[in-house]
Parts: sequence; structure tokens; C-alpha cells
Amino acid sequence: MGKYLAIKMIPKGPFREIPKATTLFGAIANAVREIYGGYETEKFIREFSEKARISSAFPYLGEEYFLPFPLNAEASLYEIFKGDISKIKETREKPYIPLDAFEKAIRLQEFTVKDIPYKRVEIPKVSLDRVSQDSSIYFWDAVVFKENGGLYFLYDGPKDFFERYIGPAMNFLGDHGIGGKGTWGYGLFVPEITEVYIDEPQGNAFVTLSPMYPRNENSLILWKVEKIGGWSWGRRKPKVPMVLEGSVIRDDPGKMIELDLGLPFKIYVNGKAFPIKAEAPRDAL
Repeated sequence: MGKYLAIKMIPKGPFREIPKATTLFGAIANAVREIYGGYETEKFIREFSEKARISSAFPYLGEEYFLPFPLNAEASLYEIFKGDISKIKETREKPYIPLDAFEKAIRLQEFTVKDIPYKRVEIPKVSLDRVSQDSSIYFWDAVVFKENGGLYFLYDGPKDFFERYIGPAMNFLGDHGIGGKGTWGYGLFVPEITEVYIDEPQGNAFVTLSPMYPRNENSLILWKVEKIGGWSWGRRKPKVPMVLEGSVIRDDPGKMIELDLGLPFKIYVNGKAFPIKAEAPRDAL
């Protein structure tokens, strides 16, 4: 059974998006730079690359944790649900499933889904023309959570590394926000540290809980790819193709990606996998 630190982000308001591990790592690295300076940031990146990993953020509701729908189960839904089309359709519509369902899904066993504890909304905003003073309305996408709901991510690595860097960074980010527009009240939260246990099978494969940049393309079994970009220190990062959460892989740790954006320091993208043992369908191997 896998035991992981879970960092809950108890929301003070809406989030712009549900941050992936790439966004979380970038935000944590920026917070480390603000707290400790450049030398410690380089040390943080080096040690993270060698011995730590984080998952993407996922929703929770109270003490119920959700995880991404694993692709080994998606590829086997007809067999899992014995051809029940209504169950197959209902399940395919869920981007996240409860932890107990995830533990069954990675074993290719029948599982039950639930409604996700958040919704995406459009929030109206008003802009004012500086010259004419005319106002206009526009809409801003946001993620809002049910009562007692929020986001969390998992950490796997040394305790002293977490206490030195990630804990203080999350306290800093709770007041400044993740995902942009913190001054508008977006992405603000209260961090809370707890533990999550995942009952993992012996498995012949892994499901990653973070976007990954594989060291070996032959390690991919069932996967989805998305080009992930973003901004860092006012510079646009090039979009990098990443294997998404829920993808099924062989034993591949992934790797960090170094970018030169013309800044006094290098920018690093977290392409490390967060592997959970799983059973891959026989015909996929």
C-alpha cells in the first residue's frame, strides 16, 4: 500500500483552473526563489529532480479524495461493466473518480463513480476604458467548489526536503495564489497537510498522476498527449508535448525539461512521472 503526503488547498475562493504538476512545480519554485533566493532555488530544483515528485492537483470533498480516470480501465470498460452501455457512458463522462473506485479501476475491477465536487463557471467582470470611461462586461472562467470541497496534490520524497521547501512555499502561495490573478482573489487557499493511502496492486504497469516527459517512448502503453506551455517571469514558455495524468506506462520516471527564456536563470518544467502500480490490459502489452 502506497503512503503519500497530501497537501490540501482549502480554497478561499475560486481557482482559474485545476493546476497540473507542471504548474504546481513552477509556482513552488517561484515561491522558493521569493523566500530563499536564487542559490536555494537551484538547490531545490536539483534535489527535486533527484529524489522527490509531486502529482497534479485533484479535487476532494471532505475526506473523500478523487483521482484521474485511469486509461487502463477506460480501455477495458466493456469487460469491466459486462457490456452495460449506460454504466459505460456514465463512467466515461467523469474526469475524476473517488479513491476507492480508483483502487478498483487500476485492478480492472468494476467500480462506482460519483459527481465531481466542483463546477466551471463564467464570472462577469467589468472593464473601464481609461480615455472614454466607457464600461464593458466580459466573462472570466473559474472553478468553484462545493462546500467542504477543494484541491489537493500528493508528495513522494524525503520529509526534510518537504519541510525545507514545499511546506513554506505552500504557505507563501496560499496568500499569493496559484494560477494567476491572486490580487483578484483567485487561487488563494489555506494549506493543510495530511496523508493518503493508495492500495496498489502488484501490477504489470503504472498509472501516472502527473504529466510526464518520458525518457523512453517505448515505455508508453496507453496514453494521451497534450502540449503544455504557460508563462514564467513574464515570458511565454514553449509548448512541450506531455503524457497526461491517467496514462499507463512501464517503469519510466520521466525527466525535468530545461528551458532558456533569456532570463538570468534557467527555467525547468516538471516532466517527472508520479507512478502508481496498475494492471494493464493484456492486449495492450
